[in-house]
Amino acid sequence: MKVEAQGARDNVVKVAMTKQIDDWQKTAARYRSEPETQEGSEELMKRAQAAEHERDSALARYHNYEIASAAFQIGIVLCSAAVITGMFLLAWVAGGVAILGLAFTALGLFAPHAIHLG
Repeated sequence: MKVEAQGARDNVVKVAMTKQIDDWQKTAARYRSEPETQEGSEELMKRAQAAEHERDSALARYHNYEIASAAFQIGIVLCSAAVITGMFLLAWVAGGVAILGLAFTALGLFAPHAIHLG
């Protein structure tokens, strides 16, 4: 329409086209950035990046908690085996596995990205 507006011979048509072009440009600028409502594409991009970061942190926490859960379950099984067999070595190994589980729980809480698991 810019090309047509430049070549328009009728002044009324040229003014109408110019007004329409200005309206479209204002709408496009509003779509790009609308700080009042935070709904422009730039603001939405920032919100999306923040949501991606939260998602990545939650996924890292999940992986750490899964490993901690597995360690605790293995520790419980080893403790049960120690009780049944009377072997104290199994109890010590179960304690070590429990400490490993506590370590992964702490990593999940305080430093979920410290170890890259996925």
